[in-house]
Amino acid sequence: MQVFATSPAAVYTGIGNAFTRISSTEGVRALWRGVSSVIVGAGPAHAVHFGTYEAVKELTGGNRDGNVMPWLSARESPPLPTVTSGGADEV
Repeated sequence: MQVFATSPAAVYTGIGNAFTRISSTEGVRALWRGVSSVIVGAGPAHAVHFGTYEAVKELTGGNRDGNVMPWLSARESPPLPTVTSGGADEV
């Protein structure tokens, strides 16, 4: 969401200035506020993604020696996990 009229106190000159001002006024812990919700949402989504990736890779023979169709596992493994876990970390 865009803010059209910002407070002069909230305007930063750069990332270093933002870190310095936030940590001095609100404390260092304020820099980490909201990280737990990101971890709670992204952790399971990435687990589903990589689990599906490995399952599809195994089904298409990507983990076997002498795979006669490595292009199939290379082509099918990346998109299917994206479909299964797409948007899970945005809920």
